[in-house]
Amino acid sequence: MNDEKRPVLLCLDLEAGSETLAVIGAGFAKDLGEDLRILYVMPEKSRESEEDALGRLGGLIEKTLGGLDIMKTLEVRRGEVEGSIVEYMKEKGARIVILGHRHGARRERVYVGSTTRAIISLAPAPVLVVPIDSEKGSS
Repeated sequence: MNDEKRPVLLCLDLEAGSETLAVIGAGFAKDLGEDLRILYVMPEKSRESEEDALGRLGGLIEKTLGGLDIMKTLEVRRGEVEGSIVEYMKEKGARIVILGHRHGARRERVYVGSTTRAIISLAPAPVLVVPIDSEKGSS
């Protein structure tokens, strides 16, 4: 089972700092010799179409990782973030999931951190949480 290819799953929210997180995720995938699967989960009630969201995701990845020689697969799903990410991990047999964490005001940390905590507790594989500076790196 150790020789089995298992992708690195990178979850992006297309907010500030996503470019930085993309570079980190691609580096992990390259170091592990695995494919990189990039997932954006959009809110169920979003007015944006999945096609438009995929276009924005593709633009960010092309700008950030365009010259990198690594197998990348982009996907957009609509729904609840935690459940969608955990389901995707199971479907694709992800080796690891990489999430970003922005430092915010104390009040924001109570709510923002809940998504990360839920994924950590439900994930069938290791979860890497990367602190990203929302002031730097934009999407």
